[in-house]
Amino acid sequence: MPMRFRRKYGVVLPAALAAGLMASGCTATTPYAAKVGSQVISVSALNQEAHDLASNSAFVATISQSVQVKGSGTNTYTTSFMDSVLGRRIALVLIQQALHKLGLGLSTSSPIAVLTAEQSYGGPQAFAAFPKRYQAQLISDTADITALEAYLTKTNISIPALQSFYNAHPEQFTQICSYHILSPTLSASQKIYAQLQAGANFAQLAKAQSSDSASAQAGGYLGCGTFAQYQNAFGTAFANTVATAPLNKPQAPVAEKSGYGVAMAASRSLIPFQQSIPSVVATLFGNSGSAAVGSFVSGLAKAANIQVNPAYGSYKISGTTAQVVPPPTPKP
Repeated sequence: MPMRFRRKYGVVLPAALAAGLMASGCTATTPYAAKVGSQVISVSALNQEAHDLASNSAFVATISQSVQVKGSGTNTYTTSFMDSVLGRRIALVLIQQALHKLGLGLSTSSPIAVLTAEQSYGGPQAFAAFPKRYQAQLISDTADITALEAYLTKTNISIPALQSFYNAHPEQFTQICSYHILSPTLSASQKIYAQLQAGANFAQLAKAQSSDSASAQAGGYLGCGTFAQYQNAFGTAFANTVATAPLNKPQAPVAEKSGYGVAMAASRSLIPFQQSIPSVVATLFGNSGSAAVGSFVSGLAKAANIQVNPAYGSYKISGTTAQVVPPPTPKP
């Protein structure tokens, strides 16, 4: 699923500079990483947050495709990783200040905050690998972002409202497990389907002929997900097939994003409401929720007095994007 605002760390570049900053770059005259109005984000707090994130290998693995965390030296992080963590913390300070003025908030004991934080930071196992102290911080951050997103989208996120939506749309919260045999062309897929109709073994055929090498080794098994997740990964036609077809019966070829597939649904089961809470909230917020938060934070940033320690770079606002950008690379 797309990474939401609460997990958006930005882009990252190479970084021995950040390690130097952490070790010795902030003297008694510049003890801050950033100032947001009268509130100070200290270098020590920034270093601790970067360490907490980077030390969780399970979490880092979930963002490794888009974010380079570790620097080239021992115990170093990339400059832009540090900047993105700092930029995120600045945004959260702005959100906290705005919520205070609005008199809004969401309890950190709310299952909405707790479960959404777990999901946003790599799942329950990855989240549990963070120190308890930092888990509490992430839950608090998530509560603030969720409260703001609910305010901006005018969404009722009370538990009764979430339960009502869940009860009315069970198809959106059903876990579907399935198989497929992927082919590059429709004609190739039709030939595979004909073999299956004639009694060929699905798993053996997947291993021998599927162009999806990852699932082929597992006999075509794709794992489990919701309709929306299947739709995002494989397309609407495939999602509709595994959501409605008889179980354990190969279906006629349908278009996928990477070719044509013979799908077979293995099981479908309703995900319990408690586990579905983050998905229900995300569905109610819709695609505009994160964008609304980003735009709102940019507006707050434009009106705020924000100072970033020059050693980390500078604070830039462009349209609806506000971020810390690295200092210029020294000329050789």
